[in-house]
Amino acid sequence: MKRPVELVQEVIRSSQFPFDEIFIDSIPKEELDSINKTQVLLTESDDSPEDYGNSDFVTLLYGVYIQIFYTNSEDAAIDITKVEIDLMKYLVSNDWLVVQSQKHYLDPDTGQMIKNITVQRTMTLSEIANS
Repeated sequence: MKRPVELVQEVIRSSQFPFDEIFIDSIPKEELDSINKTQVLLTESDDSPEDYGNSDFVTLLYGVYIQIFYTNSEDAAIDITKVEIDLMKYLVSNDWLVVQSQKHYLDPDTGQMIKNITVQRTMTLSEIANS
């Protein structure tokens, strides 16, 4: 059985999103200053019982918080709006609901542009067992 962040990682890896690295749970210390790479950090936002039947839960609500740290490299020609729309549409086409897309902001220490997106998906226990 895969964790929600692993499921989203698979979707992002199969998309056309121009990332250099995807991390789960945290960014390693040695990568924190990598401002010339586009990095994606995936953390869990939800993992709770959702639907009930026969006095037991039958589905789980999975949620994943996606943080995108865009490269500062002058060589990178990323159309941020386009790639984010494409990524969100790709997540939706892979059964993830985009529940929040926050505004961009700049990291005060690195100057990197950051984008936060939260996605959710309800999965049956059998779907989870087969993931």
